[in-house]
Amino acid sequence: MAPGSPLRRTHVQRRIGLGLACAALITLAVVLWKGDVESTGTATWISVVSAVVSAFAFVADLLNGPGGGDAPDPADRRRRAADALAEAVRSQWAAEAQLRRLQDPEPLSVRWSRVGPPLADHQGNIRRGLLPPPRDGDQQLGRVVEAFAAVPSRRLVVLGGPGAGKSILAVQFVLGMLAARQPGGPVPVLFPLAGWNPRALTLRAWLAERLAAEYRTLAAPSGDGTLARDLLDAGLVLPVLDGFDELPPPAHGEAMRRLNAELDERLPVLLTCRTTAWTRAVQAGDVLTAAEVVELRRLDFGTARTYLERTARPDGRGSTSWTPVLQAPPGPLTEVLGTPLMVALARTVYGDTSRDPAELLDTARFPTAESIEEHLLDAFVPAAFGDAPGSTWRPDAAHRWLRRLARDLDGHDRQRGTWRLAWWEVPDAMPGALRVTGPALTALLATAALLVPMAWYGRGVVGNWDSTLSMVLHFTGIFLGLCCGFACLLPATADTPQGPRRLARTAVTMTAFAAPLAAVAGFLAPPLFGMRLGDAITPRPIWFFNGCAFGLILSMLFAVAGLPRRPPPLGLPWAGSASGPGAVRALAIGLAAAGPVLLAVRLVVPALICFVAGLLLGLAGQRHGERAAAPFTGPVAVLRGFGSGLLRGFAVCSLIAVSGCAVVGGIAGAIAAYEIRSAPSLTDTGRTDGWRPRVSPGGIRTLDSPGPYAGELLPRGAHTKPLAVPGHSGIARNGRTPEPFRQPVRIRMEREGPVLITAGHPPADAWNVVSELPHPVQLWLAYRSTPAVIGDVVGPLAEFGVLVGAIGGCASGVYRALSTPSDTLRAAGPQSTLRTDRAATAARSAIAAVLAGGVCLALIPVVGSGGALGTMHTELWVPVGTSALALSAWGRLLTARIWLAVTGRAPWRLMAFLEEAHRRGVLRQSGAHYEFRHLRLQQRLAGAADDERRAAPAGASGRSPVS
Repeated sequence: MAPGSPLRRTHVQRRIGLGLACAALITLAVVLWKGDVESTGTATWISVVSAVVSAFAFVADLLNGPGGGDAPDPADRRRRAADALAEAVRSQWAAEAQLRRLQDPEPLSVRWSRVGPPLADHQGNIRRGLLPPPRDGDQQLGRVVEAFAAVPSRRLVVLGGPGAGKSILAVQFVLGMLAARQPGGPVPVLFPLAGWNPRALTLRAWLAERLAAEYRTLAAPSGDGTLARDLLDAGLVLPVLDGFDELPPPAHGEAMRRLNAELDERLPVLLTCRTTAWTRAVQAGDVLTAAEVVELRRLDFGTARTYLERTARPDGRGSTSWTPVLQAPPGPLTEVLGTPLMVALARTVYGDTSRDPAELLDTARFPTAESIEEHLLDAFVPAAFGDAPGSTWRPDAAHRWLRRLARDLDGHDRQRGTWRLAWWEVPDAMPGALRVTGPALTALLATAALLVPMAWYGRGVVGNWDSTLSMVLHFTGIFLGLCCGFACLLPATADTPQGPRRLARTAVTMTAFAAPLAAVAGFLAPPLFGMRLGDAITPRPIWFFNGCAFGLILSMLFAVAGLPRRPPPLGLPWAGSASGPGAVRALAIGLAAAGPVLLAVRLVVPALICFVAGLLLGLAGQRHGERAAAPFTGPVAVLRGFGSGLLRGFAVCSLIAVSGCAVVGGIAGAIAAYEIRSAPSLTDTGRTDGWRPRVSPGGIRTLDSPGPYAGELLPRGAHTKPLAVPGHSGIARNGRTPEPFRQPVRIRMEREGPVLITAGHPPADAWNVVSELPHPVQLWLAYRSTPAVIGDVVGPLAEFGVLVGAIGGCASGVYRALSTPSDTLRAAGPQSTLRTDRAATAARSAIAAVLAGGVCLALIPVVGSGGALGTMHTELWVPVGTSALALSAWGRLLTARIWLAVTGRAPWRLMAFLEEAHRRGVLRQSGAHYEFRHLRLQQRLAGAADDERRAAPAGASGRSPVS
């Protein structure tokens, strides 16, 4: 075929491949519909072929995406990373400048003056000449950049009082430098200094850490460190360090020494600080070498007056509500209006006709400048939320919720060195116990939403959910097992090392939890005839312990797959590929098409799972969300990651599961062997409740019924003995037509277990009939050697361990290949990352569940449908998809939102409220984070919340008793 042939084109190949896949599905459905649709093998192959064809369509389309290509040159990689960083920083701070109304109508005219020794270095060390004196236009962005460029050392310190406009100037500087930046040049990045501990981290190490944390793509390995460290070392980052005064005072001296030791020509800096804090730092240590120091002047009253009048609504005569107030203002008001922050707050508080600034003239109510400042800070949030009619949130409620938020930030995030709020860290505000029980309950509800209808209406899903009580006990045990597993097995974060030591600890922990469960279950219902994990009538208490074991196993699977307790937000791995979304949609169409085919042959459960998975994948494929933090390196790398995760997961999960099952089987089998061997012997001529025991010449023990026995035979396939059950049993028939009988029976203990013999019927599995015999008769019939008893218990459990390994391998492969953090470098905002995480979580859960289910169905013909693989697989592969939803950042936030709303700490629509607060200028965005507009505002809100909390008990205790 010629290279230029149309058949070589990607879209033609895709269409041909999808057409062949659809034709294969249709042909398969027609052929099997005309055949034996009741056959277990037929049903299995329908499911397997459907899954394989759909996966083939997905892989084929994915492979048409762009390849990884040659590795880029390190210098070119740094330049591209710097350009991407500049784009993200520009979008972030341009939006914040608009929300702060810096251009409405124009920024306040903030001016500065040069500061010399002792707060600055010798003029000769800084440069020759003087800083240009302030003049008209110094408040514009170009003058800030020009002043910085005029310093040869490219080190500038900006001082000022609280609210003097230091942070605003830093934002203006960032935007101005970005406007003047050429491709491949340094990128100004604003860093709040509150998070730096100079006694623990060097400046460069901290800057690299913050860059990697805030812009996840910069966390990629590069050289001997990360890409963030490479950018710093290459001089492609210009740090704008905001808030030197927010460092603890004892750390000021060490911070100054770090700055002087680490700053060089490749690392310029602009630093802001309060004048008083800088004075103390210099007196206790040293000046910042070769740095120009300027101090922001207080706003002159004329500038503030002009600004407030120009931004207020004029009347017919051209005057505003501020005109009479500012004609002869009292001294405290004049002092307050000397800072840009208070002028901006005053503009917002009195921006509509509901409040009159004339109240500020009341010197009895506002005797000092501090009282006016507190009044403006307290009134800002209600004013921001009350200026629009029909607002969703009442101003008083918004004020209360933001006070709670400010207090939580002040007490929790302050300890971690950051004033930022990340939505995926909101669950950390919950009590420790709720951080475990909340996700466990969410996982349980998500699993029950699918598993209960399947068990009730499906065919052969769960063999013994014969009553509501058995389901309740089972799910209660699952909940307890998930709580223990989430707390003790899952890694704390996604960065927690997953080496051999961690895996060995997981195995030991699993065994430590499972051993007492096995002992208790063994004493309550010793496995006299071996362990049955299929169609068996199970005593009610055992369902609880079985549930505990399932919960622990699911937790172990997630731990091996690397799902942490505190997950980061996920990105869409295919967002970096031109054909990635199309490949996902192709897989979604294949799975959705397999649903009706499976339903046509009455396979309800696989049909439902395929249809739901196809729907979720289709929705995820339609979304163009935030990109993943790791760059898309081609489909081969994705498939390689899946393959390595699959092999690792299968090996580790099988090893842990088989070892744990051996311990459990050994304990339960030893208890059963002890009870069997210590039971009194029955004579051949004796009877117990009418049953006559007898030992044949070959040593085989048999029991003859005292008369006609009423029971049912349930078919289980062409090559498997039917299942004999008592006629009054409530065992789930799962669509099978029973064959009733009433006649004398004989139970014979054979090597594979008890067998029921009746006239005119084939031998049947008598497990469930024996379970209702008198206990002494059970012990007599089960008599055999101790190794045989233990082996009969360990064998089925080892088979179950292989099932766990197969499902664990699928889960580990999918979650390790698709669990890539969201790219906060290009994050449009917190809402966007939340929606992307939700889509990515649903997609990976759907793929994991379908793949694990397909593998289980493929194994059934090999091992038979009567064992663990044939009857209990659904209880594992369904939760692999549903339970993982609770271990996503979105799932944990769902639990936290409910708790916050129930306790009155936040509204039910938390994210919508935060977005509204951002739109109204109370909060600001920093990538995927929220921050308060100003530290002073947060401190005031947090202080008011603490005062309110302290006043409540005092007020309650001070009430007079009722006489």
